[in-house]
Amino acid sequence: MKKFGLSAQEKIKSRKDFEELYSKGIILFSSTKKIKAIYIIDQNSIKPGVKISVAIGHKSGNAVWRNRVKRLLRESFRLNKNIIMKKAEELRLFIRIIFSPYSINMRKNKSIYLKDIMPDVIDIMSRISINV
Repeated sequence: MKKFGLSAQEKIKSRKDFEELYSKGIILFSSTKKIKAIYIIDQNSIKPGVKISVAIGHKSGNAVWRNRVKRLLRESFRLNKNIIMKKAEELRLFIRIIFSPYSINMRKNKSIYLKDIMPDVIDIMSRISINV
């Protein structure tokens, strides 16, 4: 895996994974309650690493706004994934995470920037790596 890349192997794509995360996953909110994360940690995995996905509902805003939020969430994870990646590889863990906005929507935030989202994503990732 590239240090700052986000390859196809690092994305959750299968319906089975999504259903497992939503049914058995642990829910975690950022300290400002802007972002919600659902995650599962698999112990002693053959292939350690981290897989993520971004989910956002239609009620949050129009398609342009939703796509921007998805891009910003992926970008903030991509730039800071070393926080959680080191821990996963050293403890042989396989971590799956779904990020989604919780209290941010188009009505409250007409324009949204990376500086608005990145601290919350860093907060969530550091709390997940501590919980390991």
